[in-house]
Amino acid sequence: MSTFLRPLVALLSCGALALSGCVRTPEPLPTASTSPSSTAGRPFTVLTEQRATTTDPAGVRNDSEAMVALDLYQRLMLVQPSTQLLRPDLAKECLYTAETVFDCTLPKGLTFSSGHQLTSSDVKFSIQRALRLAPEQMSMLGALRSIETPDAWTVRFRLKYPDNQFGFGLAGPAASIVDEDAYDADKLRPVDQAPIGSGPYQLDSWDNKGLTLTRFAGYRGPLGTDMDRIRITWADSATAETALVDASAEIVWRTLSPAAVARLEGRISEAQEENRQAAFYRWQLPRVVLQQMVWLPESRYRSNAALRQALSKALQQDRTATSILPTQIEGHIDAFDVGGDPKMPTVDKGISLRLRFTDSSPGMEDLAHQVRDRFEERLGITVQLVTETEDADLELRDSAPTTNTALGWLQDYLQNPLPGSADKLADLEELIRSSSKSEVQEPALGEIQKQAAADATVVPVAEADGVLFLSQRADLVGEAFGPGWQLALWGARWKS
Repeated sequence: MSTFLRPLVALLSCGALALSGCVRTPEPLPTASTSPSSTAGRPFTVLTEQRATTTDPAGVRNDSEAMVALDLYQRLMLVQPSTQLLRPDLAKECLYTAETVFDCTLPKGLTFSSGHQLTSSDVKFSIQRALRLAPEQMSMLGALRSIETPDAWTVRFRLKYPDNQFGFGLAGPAASIVDEDAYDADKLRPVDQAPIGSGPYQLDSWDNKGLTLTRFAGYRGPLGTDMDRIRITWADSATAETALVDASAEIVWRTLSPAAVARLEGRISEAQEENRQAAFYRWQLPRVVLQQMVWLPESRYRSNAALRQALSKALQQDRTATSILPTQIEGHIDAFDVGGDPKMPTVDKGISLRLRFTDSSPGMEDLAHQVRDRFEERLGITVQLVTETEDADLELRDSAPTTNTALGWLQDYLQNPLPGSADKLADLEELIRSSSKSEVQEPALGEIQKQAAADATVVPVAEADGVLFLSQRADLVGEAFGPGWQLALWGARWKS
């Protein structure tokens, strides 16, 4: 079965219009032994260099902010990224009651961490608020026409067309449910105001070094935790590497440089050869990262088709990813040329571009320098490297997609189409969303990838493994990741 078809099957497998309940609450996650709640006087510790700057789910812009939102709030739906299975989270049950009507029923007695009751009105408010404040993060809900609340426990979504991806749109971090009485409908909640959610954790403290989460005793859902306290601390690669070696942290996520990863894996291999156990191990996340170069819509050079193609061609010899859809996702085709000795086109040598990158990701900094050098050497243009908060023409990205589905991965391209491609892409996306037939979906996915290569507004660079190391004292259990492979701490446990 094609993996990008599983969303449809998960929702509609009980009949043509799914008139009976097909999506139900799963059993709670397994738990490991609750070993000491702290080691040497400290809580379970997670290190990452990418700082979160907001606790408001509508403000999520990077993977660390997604991690915080996933842990503090609930969403109607839950996605297991490895299988793409879609299940309820906050909802008791979600089902299609007609081709274009998606109903979710809430359990009674739900409360936020503030003690306020959580009802269908909060859900409607949260989704509409996120659509206003974070439209790009909510693009998977593109088929939504309106939201109704027939009663306090029912949320009814009316759609423009049948959509096999709609449930996935309700699982993204930005679709988290907030307290209608506490959150402003038109602006993000300031960081000096406590977040109010219903997730497995609540915020205990926030400072310039990181944040501390504590278990929310009132949480009701499938992702409960027995961890009383987790500390997330900002740390650079050198600090994180030392913490793993010294066993002063339980999880290190993203932040390690390629050289640090090589050294740590060398230590693991050395320990194995000596028939002993290293103090840490690597959690395997094969090819879950797609590094891409994206033209930003505000760039005055973006409309220059010859320049876009020239930049794509300048990366061809070094490119290892052949599409903006990763190879592990069904529907992938080889749309971009790789290798060879392409003839470089002539471009205006007076062009000066600004290329920004995620400076909290050491691997991306190395890649940014490589990309800049290729453009300057092969095209003779000038490229200035800037950090992720600065204005730019181009951006190197390695963040997780909203969801690990074909359309989830394609959103960077589909959200900002060129004027000449917009109608074609909209029609192809609707065709994929509304059909249940692989013979319809696969050619449409292929056409989108071919058009992406022709437009070159989003250019793949490389597929890479996720970087996640754990102390031997720590484990991740159950569905330990968000819908797009974001780390979610509800799966963190002390080992028995």
